[in-house]
Amino acid sequence: MRGLAGIILNTFRESVRQPFYVLLLAGGAAALVIMVWVPLFTFHSDIDMYKDLGLSFVLLFVMLAGLLAAATGVAREVEDKTAHTILSKAVGRPLFIIGKYVGAMGSVALATVVLGTVFAVAAYYRVELEATHGEHSHAVGGVGREIAAFRAVQLNQAFTVTPGLVMVVLQVGVLAALATALSTRLSVTASVALSLAAYVAGHLTVFLEGAVRATGGMVSVLAQAVMAVVPFLEILNINQKLSHTVLAPFAAGGPGAGDWAAVWAYVGWSAAYALAYAMGAIGLAIMLFRRRPLA
Repeated sequence: MRGLAGIILNTFRESVRQPFYVLLLAGGAAALVIMVWVPLFTFHSDIDMYKDLGLSFVLLFVMLAGLLAAATGVAREVEDKTAHTILSKAVGRPLFIIGKYVGAMGSVALATVVLGTVFAVAAYYRVELEATHGEHSHAVGGVGREIAAFRAVQLNQAFTVTPGLVMVVLQVGVLAALATALSTRLSVTASVALSLAAYVAGHLTVFLEGAVRATGGMVSVLAQAVMAVVPFLEILNINQKLSHTVLAPFAAGGPGAGDWAAVWAYVGWSAAYALAYAMGAIGLAIMLFRRRPLA
């Protein structure tokens, strides 16, 4: 297990030290902060639009960071001729693949925490920017109960995005597992490109189901093949739900408290699906890597 821990730690360190990783985090944080002051013209619902856009921004930057980390982990070791050295130290190929994937997911978790924290703080502040003159006056110069009520709204909006951030990790985890499997046989560029294609297809499976029912022949066969391979990512997308909801995790029995529990229950079921797909993809990666010559 010491060898596995070493691979995980080394992969994590290499991923977070890459210039592209730092640039993606800086770019994502800058985009989230800048969007706080951008008017969205939604007639006093800018915070809803901001939450939707913010979760999309976090997913985009974390996904790019995660796919690059997962795709380069195995491919770089093979190209640099260091994989043979690592495997010669009583570390089997299955542990090598698992360590590379877990290490890449460590960088995904770190990126999500960093960008998620910036996003939550920005959502908290966006509520104050969007507040009407009367609401702002109550928040600044009102009595204790009025101030507490307004701050509670800000906190609830900030905490509302947390289930979406977990879904970001789940989506990227599925795609990173796929990228790891592809990288055992393909180049980094091809692995990332195909993983991004799987992301697009994974959100279009609803339309592919319609194609299967409405057509026959080769179109139906092709649609079924795509649906069998690509992950069904739309079930991991709750941006629309969260953008129009204010969850209240600390208000037992109050408005939004029931939704808080229901959303996390859905996240739990979604996590089971994501874990099952990721395990299957990593199993495929191990099988493909077993047969790859390293010399």
